[in-house]
Amino acid sequence: MNTNLSNLIPSASKPLVFFEIAKSASVALLAFAGSMIGIIGIFTSLTTSDVVFEPLKVPAPFEELGYSSEITTTRILDEVVRINALSTSTIDTKSLDGQLPGQILTSIHSLPVPGFGSFAIKEVQEIIQGLFGVKKERISGEITYTKNKVNTIYHVRIRQMPENKILVNFSTDAEVPEVVEQIGLKIVEKMDPVVAASYYRWNNDLEKSFLMLDEALRQEGDYDDNYALVDRAQIYIQKRKFDLAQIDLDRIFKNDPDFAPAIATQSLLYNATNEFVKALEIVKKAKQQWPNSWIPFNLAAEAYEGLNRGDEAEAAYIETIKRSPTWWLSYAEISAFHIKRNRSDLAEQAFHKGLNKFPDNVYLLTHYADLLLSLNRKEQAFNYLSKAHKVDPNNIKIWITVLGIEEYKNDPLVLAIKKLALEKIKATHADPDINNLKALLKE
Repeated sequence: MNTNLSNLIPSASKPLVFFEIAKSASVALLAFAGSMIGIIGIFTSLTTSDVVFEPLKVPAPFEELGYSSEITTTRILDEVVRINALSTSTIDTKSLDGQLPGQILTSIHSLPVPGFGSFAIKEVQEIIQGLFGVKKERISGEITYTKNKVNTIYHVRIRQMPENKILVNFSTDAEVPEVVEQIGLKIVEKMDPVVAASYYRWNNDLEKSFLMLDEALRQEGDYDDNYALVDRAQIYIQKRKFDLAQIDLDRIFKNDPDFAPAIATQSLLYNATNEFVKALEIVKKAKQQWPNSWIPFNLAAEAYEGLNRGDEAEAAYIETIKRSPTWWLSYAEISAFHIKRNRSDLAEQAFHKGLNKFPDNVYLLTHYADLLLSLNRKEQAFNYLSKAHKVDPNNIKIWITVLGIEEYKNDPLVLAIKKLALEKIKATHADPDINNLKALLKE
């Protein structure tokens, strides 16, 4: 089974996981800028050549668990697809002029994966070559292993041919499913570090994201430099290194003053530095670039809020939801806005609407529970926290909130969480969350 990578690239989809946020507008911009980075990067890495991923050779321990060469290779590609989908979520293509790279691939995506349908690999290659005038390349490699008294160590070596360039080369004592995930991520890191950077930001690992962006900017070719600079500027904003963020944005504007993601990020920067009037001025230009997009309205809402223009902020948040009803963060933002204005009734309505659309969203579940606890509605809060724990059982912030509800200290769920917390404390060095857990467990 030779698997053609370009046939597996999905259209943009919503994120599978997310993280605790401090500045929601930053995440909104991440959703857009990350999507642009990902779709450009995957297009260039995997479709400027007809890249065929040959089945990896796998060792006996893999096969004993049902991971044949074909299954292992397919699951690695599934992981590449998952990373790409997460990194390219919430893209707003309707509001951007011209055809985006990768759009042609969405028509190819519906073709059966070679080896799992009637469409032969040769036919897929001919379609790709006809569309892009591409050359043939392939990825091949093997997984071997050694054993010691304690662990099985897997050694992964994957090459890109015909150049015989090392693509992946590492060893790990992880379990087989985790090895597969690691291979997928390392392939993305090597073939397009900008996509990997976006993925790491979604997972709140800013340091790795930063390293990937630096790597992308060092590489030859400048097709993705603007996207890398936008993403790096947003990281600087999150780190409150505003001067460095402005330097990156100025580099972009010097070459392309109408680069849409940079315009929006400039508004984000002004909001972060409390220059709300300037932010609103930039938003006007952003609306011209994206007349049907939710992003300028999201940025405008934060600016209006900063100027204490509450009614206009509320209208902008509502417009954000209208334009992006499938973006969960919009419901969290307007809920937080209503809480600030002491309108818990409106905040509760917003949480209900959000949870009707996203019933398993941990952020909405936990923050709605926080609101209920503030209203002394502990039974309802506990129910929502229980559901959040089922979705994300290792979330320490959920543990802390649950353990802090005195009335439920003997509930089976609380006792189970207490056991998990004690194990976590033993295995983890001190950090703020662990210190909070220790304090609760002493009470």
